[in-house]
Amino acid sequence: MAVIERTRLQRSTFLVLFALAAYAFWRTLEPIWVPVLLGLVIAVGVHPIHERLLLRFGGKHPGLPAAAVTALVMVLALAITTFLVFVVGQRILEFARQLAANYEKKGAAGLLGHDLSALLSRFGVSPDEINRRIAELARDIAAFLGRGATSIVTGLFTAVFIFIFTAITSYYLLREGTGGTSWLVEMVPLPNGQVAEIVRDVRDVTRAMLFSTAVMSAYQGVTAWIGYWIFGVDSALVWAALTGVASILPAVGTALVWVPVGIITIIIGHPAQGIGILLWSGLVVVFVADYILRPKLVGTRIRMSDLLVFIAIFGGIEAFGILGIVLGPIAVAVLLSLLRIYQRDYRPEGPVHVPDPTQADRSAFQNAP
Repeated sequence: MAVIERTRLQRSTFLVLFALAAYAFWRTLEPIWVPVLLGLVIAVGVHPIHERLLLRFGGKHPGLPAAAVTALVMVLALAITTFLVFVVGQRILEFARQLAANYEKKGAAGLLGHDLSALLSRFGVSPDEINRRIAELARDIAAFLGRGATSIVTGLFTAVFIFIFTAITSYYLLREGTGGTSWLVEMVPLPNGQVAEIVRDVRDVTRAMLFSTAVMSAYQGVTAWIGYWIFGVDSALVWAALTGVASILPAVGTALVWVPVGIITIIIGHPAQGIGILLWSGLVVVFVADYILRPKLVGTRIRMSDLLVFIAIFGGIEAFGILGIVLGPIAVAVLLSLLRIYQRDYRPEGPVHVPDPTQADRSAFQNAP
């Protein structure tokens, strides 16, 4: 009896210590979970490339391929950031200077265009009122930028920290990835085959989201460039590249670019071109990509129906922000894996024999990569 009581006490003590250690670890990880997650996503996405390089090295020096692949990804991310800061920033400054010059020469008519100014006058908005509103807007923008200077500096240091820690996390996960996966399979108190299935589904959904994001960025960047070129937007290639980068955030990301471009085109006196940009971007750039191509492209690669893809992506964004693009599909994929394991291995009546409604319809994408 004393032995049983001692064993029970030891187990209870172990569980309490384990819970305390897990909580302390989470509190330690919580401030840096974003770069850790980004590093994990990068490591999972580029792992096949790392494996090929490792084979070329004959399995020796595993740190070299991990460092090379991580460096390549981070240089690419740095190049995109540099493009956004310098190239796009320069174009925005040039546009702002042009607007300022037009305003100095012709007042509100030079800034808004004669047609729009005349239209506003018909509604009782005088040129003096427009000038006053523009001056107030300029003061508000200047005040906002002044207040945000400290936040910009703080955000810069945060971005540098995230960049460095993401690279470190990706490197170590690539170098130790196979061993870490095997350890996880052995440690989780489920049959090894079930744990391996869950890990495989998480890996597949992560790679599918990265692949679909890259394909959709290319598609939306190219189609946006076509639209900007057709409707005569200056520096169409620059704005199209920015549209492609913004497409990382589904549905609303590209709208942060093409909506202002379309509205400004209308304001400066080209209403037909501006409306054309808005219609082209809304239908071809956004609707086709995010509501037709993306669900098909993702669902056929991760055994998930179109409806669940919608729920995973947009619900994930709502719950987790931009990182929900990956976290949402991972959460849904894990749940589906557990449901399929239950149906196959634990359901009292045995496996389910009716078709699985959560599976993707592969009829249109039989040859999807």
